[in-house]
Amino acid sequence: MEALKLEPIRTLGEQLLRGPRRLRVKQLLGIEFLLGVIDPGRRYPADFVCNALTGFRPTGSEVARLMDGGELVGDLVVLAEILSEDAGLSVETWPEPVFSVSELARRLDVSTKTIFRWRRRGLTGWRLRCADRRVRLMFVDRCVRRFVGANASLVERGSNFSQLTHEQRAAVIARAQELVGSGHRTVNAVARVISAELGRAVETVRLILKQHDDTHAGAGIFNRSVLQVERDDCRLALWEAYVDGATVGALAERFGRPTSWVYATITEMRARSLRAERIDFVPSDEFLVPDADAVILERTPAAALRQPLPESARRIPAGLPPYLAQLFRIPLLTPAGEVHLFRKMNYLKFKAEQLRAQLVPETATADVLDRIDELVAAAASVKSEIVQANLRLVVGIAKRHAGPANDLFELISDGNVSLMRAVEKFDYTRGFKFSTYASWAIMKNFARSVPEQHQIRERYQTGRDELLSTTAAHELGDAEADEAVTRRAVLDRMLASLDEREQTILRQRFGLDGAGEPLTLEQIGQRFGVSKERIRQLETRAIGKLRADFQSDVLNLLGG
Repeated sequence: MEALKLEPIRTLGEQLLRGPRRLRVKQLLGIEFLLGVIDPGRRYPADFVCNALTGFRPTGSEVARLMDGGELVGDLVVLAEILSEDAGLSVETWPEPVFSVSELARRLDVSTKTIFRWRRRGLTGWRLRCADRRVRLMFVDRCVRRFVGANASLVERGSNFSQLTHEQRAAVIARAQELVGSGHRTVNAVARVISAELGRAVETVRLILKQHDDTHAGAGIFNRSVLQVERDDCRLALWEAYVDGATVGALAERFGRPTSWVYATITEMRARSLRAERIDFVPSDEFLVPDADAVILERTPAAALRQPLPESARRIPAGLPPYLAQLFRIPLLTPAGEVHLFRKMNYLKFKAEQLRAQLVPETATADVLDRIDELVAAAASVKSEIVQANLRLVVGIAKRHAGPANDLFELISDGNVSLMRAVEKFDYTRGFKFSTYASWAIMKNFARSVPEQHQIRERYQTGRDELLSTTAAHELGDAEADEAVTRRAVLDRMLASLDEREQTILRQRFGLDGAGEPLTLEQIGQRFGVSKERIRQLETRAIGKLRADFQSDVLNLLGG
C-alpha cells in the first residue's frame, strides 16, 4: 500500500484486502468505471470512490475530503494491480483476450516504455497468473479498449512513426546502413544517432529498423530477421505450453522447429527457472568434509530415529476426528533422530544449491537439472517426515488457544503452516531442541493471527445463521401440503445436480436430511474432519451453483 499516494485510497485498499476475495473482480470493474468518468483536472470526494467500489457510501468528515483527479487516476491504477494480484486470477481462465506488455506495445505500435508511461494516465494493468505459474503484469482487452477510446489522440501520437513517408523511412534505413558500415554495431547506438539527426524519437527509429529486418530475413541491417526480444518471447511461449502439458512432438509441429531444438529450448528454460530461485538451507561445516555423503546420507534404522509408541498411544480414544486419531499412530523423534533428519534435509539442499549456482542456462544439460530436482524432492521428503513427527505439538498449543471464538481446527491448520516454516528456519547446529523453537514460532503466529480473525468476523457478520435458527415451523393445510410436496420435489431435483459431499453439507446445514435439525458449521466440520471455515466455503460454492443453474426454481421456492 506504500505505493498509494492518497491516504483515503490507501485506507480503502487496506479495507478491501481484508474483505472476501470473491468480490475482487467486481472491485476491479469498479475501478475501470471510475477511470472512465474521472477528469484529471477536477477533484473528487473519497465517498464517491468508496461507493463505486463497494456499493456503500460512508459518512464522516474524512470521506468528504477532495482528491486531485490526476493523483486519483494514478492511485486507482496501482490499486487495480494490488487487488488483481490478491484475487489470484489466471490468464487461462479469463474470458477476454489478455496482452503482455510487449504484445500490447506491438498491437498499438508503440514502445514498452510508452505503455508504462500510459499507466500513469489511466491504462490499467492487472497482475495475473500465467501458464508458468508466475504472476505478471497483463492488460485485459476491456481495459485497453476503454483507455484507447478515451485517449485516441494520445495513442495516435504515440504511434506517429507510421506517419513517416516512404522516402523518410528509406532515408532512415540508408543512414542506418552507413552507420553500421562505419563501426556502429548495435541497434540502440544507431537509433540514437539517427534520432538526434532527424528529430524523431529513438523508439520510432528502432521500430523502423526492426520492421526492415523482419521483412528482409537473413539480409537485414543487423543480420537477423527477428530481434532478441522476439526470440525470447518464442522460447517463453514454448516453455509455457510445455508446462501446461504439451508434448514435444506437438510443440515441434506448432512452432515449426525440429524436436532437437524443442528439447534444447526446454532444457534452457528449465535452467533459467532454476537459476532464478535460490535454494535456502542452514549451513554447516559438516557439509564440507570429504566423506559427507557417506556420513550424512547413510540409512539409519527407524528404531534409532523414533521413540517407541507407549501402550496408551496405541489405544486411540473413540469419537476423535480422523485427523486427530491419525496423530496417535505417529511416533515422536529421538534427539539423535531429530538432528540426523535436519542435517540430512539441509545437506540435500546444500548439494542442490551448489549445482544450481553453477548452472549456465545456455550449456546446461537435462541430467544436471534432473539431479537438482531429485535433491530438492529428497529434501522435501525429509521435511515432511519432520513435520509429521511434530504435528502433536501444534495440536497441544492450539488447544490452549481454542475457545468459543476460536475454532480448534482453524488454529491447527494455521499452526501447521507455522510448523512448516519453522522446519525451514531451524538451525540444528546450535544444539537446541526443535520443539522449543517451533513452540515459540507457533505461539507468536497465534498472537498475531487470532486477533486478525476476530476483527474479520466482527466486520463481516451477516446474521444469516440467527435468521435461519429462528424460523418457526407451522402446520400445513391440504393445499399447503400439496405445495410443500411440489417444493420438496423441486428441491430434491436441484440438490441432485450437486456432488455427494455438497448435497450432504446442505442437507445437514438446513435440516433437510430427515432429522429436521440443522447443524452448525462446526458440527458438520467435525463429521468431515475439516474446519468449519472449509465447510462454509463448500456451502457457499454449492449455493452459488444452485443460484446459477436454477434461478427460476429458487424464486419459486422463496415464494417469488
